[in-house]
Amino acid sequence: MRSVINIGDRAVGTGYPAYVIAEIGSNHDSDLGRAKELIGAAKYAGADAVKFQSFTAEGLLNPLRPDDHGNWVPHPAYPVLERLTLPEDWHRTLMAHCASTGITFLSAPFESKRAELLNEIGVEAFKLASGELTNEPFIEEVATFGKPVILSTGAAYMEEVRRAVELVTGKKNHQIALLHCASLYPPSYEDVNIRAMAALAREFACPVGISDHTPGSTVALGAIALGASIIEKHITIDRGLNGPDHPYAMEVEEFRRMVSEVRNLEKALGDGIKRPSPNETAERTGARRSIYAKVDMAKGEVVTSDKLKLVRHVCGLEPKELGRVIGKTAARDLRKDMPVRSEDLCR
Repeated sequence: MRSVINIGDRAVGTGYPAYVIAEIGSNHDSDLGRAKELIGAAKYAGADAVKFQSFTAEGLLNPLRPDDHGNWVPHPAYPVLERLTLPEDWHRTLMAHCASTGITFLSAPFESKRAELLNEIGVEAFKLASGELTNEPFIEEVATFGKPVILSTGAAYMEEVRRAVELVTGKKNHQIALLHCASLYPPSYEDVNIRAMAALAREFACPVGISDHTPGSTVALGAIALGASIIEKHITIDRGLNGPDHPYAMEVEEFRRMVSEVRNLEKALGDGIKRPSPNETAERTGARRSIYAKVDMAKGEVVTSDKLKLVRHVCGLEPKELGRVIGKTAARDLRKDMPVRSEDLCR
């Protein structure tokens, strides 16, 4: 396992800015123009990559499902998936558009043919959805492409994550990132459990992050504070549009604010070393106290506590030296309201 992976020329891991993925998913609404518009919007909002979903209805979902009485009936989601399938020829078009826009193209495959297509057109990394975490043959196939593999882990136990990781590394692929996720759309805050992301980091020592479906940026920022290296959030032009992914997606300006807040938080988190910042150095002088003469004292006079005061700024001896100063003899005339220094006292 590697603590840092590379998606294209972008390092992803501890010590690097979080990699922000704008999940377009099916919010293209089968409109190539809308898909391109969302790519431009994601770039404007500050995302590092966009992510689509590469599936076919027949490769993802059985057309029948049991109803409450055990009868097999048409699956209501099947025609929706047929409508929202990302056409094969769009993949190259959208990847080229991403390249011209200056943003990375990613797409999550849900079947072998789509994974092979993505590998053929040269995607920089593979993202596998939470539902594929136990699809062992598929995980192994994707791992053999030798590209970074980002695994979402929604609704999973740690041992299931461990098994998926073993499948990838078993194919000599050690470029793995893990995304904690609550596989609900949207989840409640109580469902999210961001600390589980930190548990993944401790267990696997690889880049971790969160795939988040909650409203707003609270969870994303919490994840950054706990060490997230990847943030994935859905993006839409308008949450009011029809479609399965629009209602819990971020609109463009909201997404842009989130990215700005992430970048500000990363700056605020710093490197964790307890020391003054460069801009705090002057405050060490201005806000701290030192020993000053409270009254005039003549050379040879014994310095007593009632003749001293501890006030700002730091221009003389520090307060911790007070016990050593009291009882000393003034080596020169000391003026009221002036700092007391070592050279002002007889040894």
